[in-house]
Amino acid sequence: MIECPWCSSQVVLDNQVCPECKHEVLPEHLDTSITSQDSDQLEYEVDKNDLSLEDRIANQFKCSKCGHDECDINEVAMNGTGLSKIFDIEYHHFLYVSCMQCGFVEIYNPNILNGKR
Repeated sequence: MIECPWCSSQVVLDNQVCPECKHEVLPEHLDTSITSQDSDQLEYEVDKNDLSLEDRIANQFKCSKCGHDECDINEVAMNGTGLSKIFDIEYHHFLYVSCMQCGFVEIYNPNILNGKR
């Protein structure tokens, strides 16, 4: 019997699948000998993924005009044509990223950056 890394139940695996939670349990999931350097790397990756979209942009920003790395991020919402214009429904959202040194502006579509189409 092993302890399932997903549900923490003591189980006997059935074709590398936990019978309790139905998750696949591979040998690397059972390896508990993670070194401190590996665990630091894992914590960094988790923290990096927990950042908001604005924080991720700010951390990676480098002005394409002057090379400065500080920016200001604002959101703008706009309506489209047709009914959204008549009813003033603002469903187009964009992030404007302004360089703090030269004022150059880059525009990002947050839906695409978040993996939505």
